[in-house]
Amino acid sequence: MDCGEGAQGRFVKFGLGLNKDMLVLITHLHGDHVNGLLGLLQTMSMSQRIRTLTMVAPQALFDWLKVTMRVLHIGLSFQVLMVPVKPGVVFRGRDFRIRAARADHSIEAWSYVFEELPRPGVFDPKKALALGIPEGRKWSSLQRGRSVVVKGTKTLPGQVLGRPRSGRKIGYSGDTRPTKALAKFFARVDLLIFDSTFAARDADKAVERKHSTAVEAARVAKEAGARELVLTHFSARYRSTRQLLREAKGVFEETVAAKDGLVLEVPQRDAT
Repeated sequence: MDCGEGAQGRFVKFGLGLNKDMLVLITHLHGDHVNGLLGLLQTMSMSQRIRTLTMVAPQALFDWLKVTMRVLHIGLSFQVLMVPVKPGVVFRGRDFRIRAARADHSIEAWSYVFEELPRPGVFDPKKALALGIPEGRKWSSLQRGRSVVVKGTKTLPGQVLGRPRSGRKIGYSGDTRPTKALAKFFARVDLLIFDSTFAARDADKAVERKHSTAVEAARVAKEAGARELVLTHFSARYRSTRQLLREAKGVFEETVAAKDGLVLEVPQRDAT
């Protein structure tokens, strides 16, 4: 989600892997969100990446990327699938989807929600054995939500599975002012990563520059019913994030401040 300067170095430092399936989501075309893209693509190519890389971004980014690569004679060892962003679902994976909505920034900008698709309920081995289903492939089929037939008798997944479980949701705002539309877009996300550029005392600058304060980010998280909020995109005017974190936690307690190398666990949801 966005690709600032030095992104390829972070990939290597944190062992993220350069040849795995991945999506690159770009929110807008300000330098601090895209300046690392060319370097990342070249590093992937030098690492002999062969898998197609999917990139979702404003169309203008693809225009810039094509021209720049042609002028600099950059060739890649893999294909880039360019998907122009639009409102609604912009990508569907086997067990997840990505949705996009317009953000409120000084140029065209977008926010994203990563949604894990609903998963089958917990498998009950005792019920399966009682129904005469031997352990093995048929258990796996039932766990994936598929019916099986044993000795002419059909068993439905619902007979051996608990209640379906909702998938997890992660929201990413990019640079934006807080809006009612975004609070609705991020409804019930498990993790919300939101623009928190300014402290409350600099709210006028947030309005002028189309960013958010930490307090405003917390209000969006609260209105959206998020489980956890991550503050990010801090102005360089602040020597630490302590004040911004304190202000946000006064509105929404389950808040942390982003930092390099931060790892957060997003727990599975309970049965619905």
